[in-house]
Formats: sequence, C-alpha cells, structure tokens
Amino acid sequence: MSLQLERIAYCSHARRPDLALVTLAEILSVSDRNNRRDNLTGVLLVSRGRFFQVLEGAAQDLDRTLARITADPRHTDLKIVAREPIRNRLFGQWGMVAARVAPSQQGRIDAVIDRCHHDPKTAVDAARTLLDEQIAE
Repeated sequence: MSLQLERIAYCSHARRPDLALVTLAEILSVSDRNNRRDNLTGVLLVSRGRFFQVLEGAAQDLDRTLARITADPRHTDLKIVAREPIRNRLFGQWGMVAARVAPSQQGRIDAVIDRCHHDPKTAVDAARTLLDEQIAE
C-alpha cells in the first residue's frame, strides 16, 4: 500500500444551481470532518452552481472520497481534470476550506472555476493565491 501523495482536481455542476449557503456550510463541515479523518486536505470553490475542488492525500483515500463525491446526488457532470503525484501539499493546513463568497470576490472565483477544464494547474495555483489573499485581509 503506497502512501505516495497525490493531488486531484475536479469540476462539477450542482444539480440545483441555487445551492443555498446553508447547504454549502453543511458540505464544508462534513467534508472537513471526513477529510481530517482520512488525512486529506483541500479546497472547494463554488459559484453559480459550479464546483471546483482540489484534494490531496494518499491514492486509496482519494479514490474512496471520489467514490463518495461521485455518488453524491448534489453533483452532476463531475470531471477529474487533474491527478498527479506531489511532494508537498498546497492546502496542508485545511481538511477542507472554501474561498469566501463575497460580491467583491465573485469574479475571481468564477475565473478560477472557468479555468478548471482547460488549465487545471493554473486553476489550482489561483485557488491557493485567492485563499492566501483572503487570509491576509
């Protein structure tokens, strides 16, 4: 059993584009608990009914989590846009964190999610930069 770290990124759509903030808070809470239990770290961006998530951890833990996410009825059109071995985690201090969805950040979050299909590496880096800037505020 390999403990090689991997990073995956996926994009998906919410079955209901009007996903409520209460539902998002619930998703983040459950994801944070499950990810800490499974030694996974990551970030979730949500905007206009679209998800972009990055997860980091051991392959078997990522596969188990992806199976849960794929079966989640709140998602549709899930596409893994990147999967690669990594030496270091980008989101190591968070079981699951989300960028703050504020009107001033909406355009930046949309831009990151827009990139996920054609340039996932840049989208992952942009998600980290967005979080760093929000933390510094």
